[in-house]
Amino acid sequence: MHATPIRKLDSFISKQIAAGEVVENPSSVVKELVENSLDAGAKRIRITFRRGGLKEITVVDDGCGIPANQINLALERHATSKITFLKDLQEIQTLGFRGEALPSIASVSKMSVSTCHQDETVGRYVFCEGGKEIENKEIGFPVGTKITVKDLFYNTPVRLKFLKGIPSETAKLTRIINILALSRPDVSFLLLRKNEVLLEIPGDGNLLSVITKIFGSDFARELVPISFESEDVTLNGYVSNPNFSRNSRHYQIFYINGRYVRSQLIREALDRSFASIVTSKRYPAAFLHLTLPPGNLDVNVHPSKTEVRFHRENQMRSFLEQNLKTAFSPKYFIHEAKHRKDSMLPMDKKKNVYNYDLKDDLKAPPKYDQIYDHSYENHHEDNMQIRIAEHKSNFEDNIITGSNVKTELFTGKIFNGSVIGQVFSTYIIMQKDDDLILLDQHAAHERILWEKIKLKENKKGKYVQEILPTPVELPLTIAETIKEKELKLLQSLGLEVEQFGNNTFIIRTVPFFLKNIFTAEILRDILEEASGTALTSKDFEKDTLLRISCKAAIKANKNLAIDEIKSLLIQLNKCDNPYFCPHGRPVAVKLKKSEIEKHFKRRG
Repeated sequence: MHATPIRKLDSFISKQIAAGEVVENPSSVVKELVENSLDAGAKRIRITFRRGGLKEITVVDDGCGIPANQINLALERHATSKITFLKDLQEIQTLGFRGEALPSIASVSKMSVSTCHQDETVGRYVFCEGGKEIENKEIGFPVGTKITVKDLFYNTPVRLKFLKGIPSETAKLTRIINILALSRPDVSFLLLRKNEVLLEIPGDGNLLSVITKIFGSDFARELVPISFESEDVTLNGYVSNPNFSRNSRHYQIFYINGRYVRSQLIREALDRSFASIVTSKRYPAAFLHLTLPPGNLDVNVHPSKTEVRFHRENQMRSFLEQNLKTAFSPKYFIHEAKHRKDSMLPMDKKKNVYNYDLKDDLKAPPKYDQIYDHSYENHHEDNMQIRIAEHKSNFEDNIITGSNVKTELFTGKIFNGSVIGQVFSTYIIMQKDDDLILLDQHAAHERILWEKIKLKENKKGKYVQEILPTPVELPLTIAETIKEKELKLLQSLGLEVEQFGNNTFIIRTVPFFLKNIFTAEILRDILEEASGTALTSKDFEKDTLLRISCKAAIKANKNLAIDEIKSLLIQLNKCDNPYFCPHGRPVAVKLKKSEIEKHFKRRG
């Protein structure tokens, strides 16, 4: 076999390879340029783009600028002002340091640079096309830098085939700006699509105000500030309260020393801490800022500089898990959220249910179709009682060994028994003859809603209920991916939703049997899950109906009043299949009296 001779790559090919490592799409261009602005000490940054950034990207900042005699060097590979010696690389404190960004971007675009250094009175303008300098001249320009990138990938058309369209690229670009703005609340950001303002951050130094601008005020109200410190590590930011979670990690953003990172270690610590509060596969919102000595961190792991390695992983993992568990604990949440209105049910207003027999209500319809009771809202946490057991009895392990209690799927009519009460604010307890029945309130209500949805689905147009227009705020990154097709499919299900502004949607109608249950939060979940999917119309409709029944159903950890339990059970009895939720989980199980007696050694 003839060996191909080894040869040095020419500059054009080597630049293309370097560009492939740094410039993946328009959002990566924006990331590199804005990070350079931040490293230059900018306090005001304006980003303008057209056609998702493919046609044009312009970044203007008020940083220190580039000296006129160094601008050509800045456009050469491996030229940087941020490291000089090896020890500088081991203790990086800037966002960029490789000296690859500008030459890589220039090699796949038509790029111009206008700049004026803070110690100079005359600016400089350079224009490059495909990495080749076309023009270089003096100009009048204020202190700072303006970089315009046009016709990205014009000379590498194959790269364009791998991009996902204007809405998707716009969403990615917007998310990058969101991430950078959250990293530096002290910097003013202005994001424009042509002349349309998509995001404006004042730069007042308040992280919560940045979160509010990006994700909306309703979302921001669910957050709790955190602040923890050890000998050489601090953890600051916001996490969602224990009652609020999402179905994706979209709202988990991490920073180390001001740098956005994707860290498996931080993610796992967050998951384990939250799992002690919520057993379902849900994710808390978290905006975490870690600060530690630069020497304890390796950021030179990946060209994108978003992956890092901790030098002392075990200590960092322990620090994070310990403090995040504290952050999600009820005691911490209540203490940190005293200024917020608490909608949790106070102890003296709970409506406990004991020995209520439903036989007499079999023939009478429920007073209302929904099971929520809003008569005990708007109370304050002052009445909340949290009791912690200070003494524990020490029982020998072998006292109840060998007496495993067996449960069976319950498939009978539930109204022949009596309601004993509610346990763990999740399960309804009933007694029927010699059986004890445990009923999962969420699974039961989910089954009820699912059958109503399927029944009404065959009578489209006859079950729409107009409501007062209800706004729903979404992150722009998600709003950009919601297409007219999805909105029309929702309308066919009885949900009339229209876009109002950049990232706000308005709910105008809902199915009538959901009018008192359907919330902006439910729609937000549905739209988040729908964004970026490629489902067929039929699959989208089915998935959306399942989501509605699940998300609108009463949740675990919800205290129910007697009328709510009564309405729930009567409606469940009318279902064609009251024994399983739409996902196949059992609605109720029964425990025989004989099994309980075995447990207490009353029978062999």
